Amino acid sequence: MFPKGMEINLKIWIIYILLYGILRGTRDPIKKSVLKRTNVMTALFTYTFLGFIMTAVTSHGVFNVTPYFLFLVFIKSAALFAGWLLSFAAIEKIPVSIYSLTDMSRVIFATLMGIVFFGDSVTLRGMASLLLIAAGLYFANSKKSRESEHYSIKYIGFAVLSCLLNAVSETLDKYIMSSFDVTSSALQFWFMGILAFMYLAYILIKKVDFRIKEAVRDPWIYVLSFSLVLGDRLLFIANSDPESTVTIMTLVKQSSAVISILIGKFVFKEKNILKKLVCAAVIIAGIMLAVL
Repeated sequence: MFPKGMEINLKIWIIYILLYGILRGTRDPIKKSVLKRTNVMTALFTYTFLGFIMTAVTSHGVFNVTPYFLFLVFIKSAALFAGWLLSFAAIEKIPVSIYSLTDMSRVIFATLMGIVFFGDSVTLRGMASLLLIAAGLYFANSKKSRESEHYSIKYIGFAVLSCLLNAVSETLDKYIMSSFDVTSSALQFWFMGILAFMYLAYILIKKVDFRIKEAVRDPWIYVLSFSLVLGDRLLFIANSDPESTVTIMTLVKQSSAVISILIGKFVFKEKNILKKLVCAAVIIAGIMLAVL
């Protein structure tokens, strides 16, 4: 099926992405829990700053970079600054299972970016895959679902915009790791540091209520930061593989939604879980259609 030597490499980077997906599947419920104890901006700064500290102690080659590399990392960080702000605001207001399903819309954005910027091919099977994904997303966020679980379409909009910005970041990850001779830890060091600085600057300029004592006393925020650091390290390593593509990586990562939905059921006692699992199954069918 694959040229000689390619199949093994492909399996390795897909395994990394699957592990990333598992970690990400637990991350959204943890964010929901953290936001019960502190506000969005405090959680974002603490989360990113702790991640930066964890990254700094394991990083190497962080100063062997070019100004152009730093410029691209700044753009990535700016996209995540807005994207994570929108995602945390959405997670605070909507069921975590609904958020995780809506988060799958980044597949569509990342697929389009992979086609435009990396020349990823478009096939009939790929188009069928995207149609299945779009159908699953539509039924998950129907008007009846919103009314039964009492959440506003505005926060679904926040989640979708967050997906677009995250797709921009993921596309930049692929470009940076394939175009520069840098380590995955160096990319993580710079983007986490810049992002933490951006959140702190926003808090100081806007004079946001900074509830740092509550945040640092919450053990889940440390788990959240560690999950971010480990997951992103796996993601960056996968991005450095020349055989990896933005489109397939983004599709594979969406398996995390099943984990989030089940946690939503058993931890947060959310409703309509069967319907959400069916929607997730439709979306994952689209994912498998594209990957296999």
